[in-house]
Amino acid sequence: MAYQTTAELLAGFKFYAMRPDTDESITDATIYVLLSQGQEKVFELLAAHVPEVLYGAPTKLATADSGYNYTFPTAVFPYGAVEIRASRTGELLIPGTEWSEADYTWEGDSIRIPNGKARTFADGPYGRWIAAPTDISASQEPTLKPASARSLILFYALYLWAERGGGMNQVDPNRFLGIYQSLWSGDPRIPGDAGILATLKRQGYGQGMAALNVQGPWYKSINNG
Repeated sequence: MAYQTTAELLAGFKFYAMRPDTDESITDATIYVLLSQGQEKVFELLAAHVPEVLYGAPTKLATADSGYNYTFPTAVFPYGAVEIRASRTGELLIPGTEWSEADYTWEGDSIRIPNGKARTFADGPYGRWIAAPTDISASQEPTLKPASARSLILFYALYLWAERGGGMNQVDPNRFLGIYQSLWSGDPRIPGDAGILATLKRQGYGQGMAALNVQGPWYKSINNG
């Protein structure tokens, strides 16, 4: 089983926890809470290491005070790094402190133009970011990408369940944490197993700043002075 849909994650949880389909010790609603917490944890890790797999489409930011501040859409607090451009195809804006000459400074779920200044844009600014995931439920599928990494949600949820007591069986939480860790960063018992993390990092190799040729051609390093 791939453990990619809500139904598959729910079934997988009961299978590994060795619980019956109808269980008085833990309801489906409680399992969905644990799965949602597992998804949040995986979002945090991917946002820190391979944010490109979770970025959304460029979205225009709005201002309500003539360009002093720009806000993200309602209820959005970005995970990790954010890309902000002056327009859909414009220059990349550079963040900094409020007293600097940077293009903007962070203020939680909004950005401010530094030094009390205002800046307006003909069509912008536009941002790309990682939005927080929606809670998993019977009617809400997981949103983690790639879908092949959703097994991480399952085993972190099982780890949380075991940490809080694991029903009457008193399951060792390290059992599930070990499976989670092997999926995430590779099983040390298997030579060459690098896990989901290394696989995704190789997928993104050559993108973003990694694709920037900082040094340039060899002859440009010659001192012509």
